[in-house]
Amino acid sequence: MILKKIYSFVILLSIILLSGCGQEYETKSTVKNFMKNDMVLDDYKIIGWSKLGDTYFVTDSIIQAMRTNAEQNKQTKPNTNYTPRTEKLYFIQVKYAVYQDTIKQTFYLDDKNSGVVCFK
Repeated sequence: MILKKIYSFVILLSIILLSGCGQEYETKSTVKNFMKNDMVLDDYKIIGWSKLGDTYFVTDSIIQAMRTNAEQNKQTKPNTNYTPRTEKLYFIQVKYAVYQDTIKQTFYLDDKNSGVVCFK
């Protein structure tokens, strides 16, 4: 009986861990596509990633400020196609090198990890 409970617990824990890894992989893929297709980056190399987090505290005005800042600093291509905001946002930090500079940015994604809502 005890072995059955331990076995069930191990199976449940494995499922939880594997589903989290899949979500993080999907997030990284979405951010990489955004960096490649929508950002003005000549030659860059990703150095590292933070853990995936979530938030409910990014308002519409903050999102608009981040988008405007990215446009004014010429970080994005014209007519960048952002994903609409959802109540819950996921975020991940990316550390990458461009020539001799190391840059760290935070990307915010919708609740399905299907696209970038904004970044800073």
